[in-house]
Amino acid sequence: MIKPYYSDKWVTIFHGDCREILPQLDIKVDLVLTDPPYGIEVDVNDKWFDWLPLVMEIPLKIFTPGIANIWRYPPADWVLGWMKPGSTRRNGTGGFNHWEPILQYGRNKFDVDAIYLPDCVNHADATCGKHPNPKPIALFTWLIANTEAKTILDPFLGSGTTCYCAKKLNRYSVGIEIEEKYCEIAAKRCSQSVMELNI
Repeated sequence: MIKPYYSDKWVTIFHGDCREILPQLDIKVDLVLTDPPYGIEVDVNDKWFDWLPLVMEIPLKIFTPGIANIWRYPPADWVLGWMKPGSTRRNGTGGFNHWEPILQYGRNKFDVDAIYLPDCVNHADATCGKHPNPKPIALFTWLIANTEAKTILDPFLGSGTTCYCAKKLNRYSVGIEIEEKYCEIAAKRCSQSVMELNI
């Protein structure tokens, strides 16, 4: 059994490559919620997507891959969009990116598939450290709260937003992160006392 980098009542974080750690996990997971790395040099023929078959049997899973990479993933069962009106981030055409896709695999009912949350315009908050691409706490909290998943997995944990939000909602979570500096940020965020929400 592999040793966690960090563990508490609600959160377990592993440091390493998810492609090596996932086959060793002996934990029942209900939802994969992750934001895989993008905007980096990746050969289309490389093994970067080897992690997908390791989680495709989990009934509910959501990936947020960024618009430019959406076509590189297997066809999704549905695509949601989270809205960011007023965002100043540039897209690939030079314009402003006011929405991002969320690929959904498996069945999960959402009342709407366009997610507008006022707190989602800005990605970062003070707890994210120097991670370059954190996702909004409000968004991940909403996504977790709108499923019945009891245990959530994030194979690309980054600064720990998935585990942080799951803990706030009294859900168990497992995160895997290959960069130790981000494991440290995630562990610090998750170790801080958070106000538990009932949404």
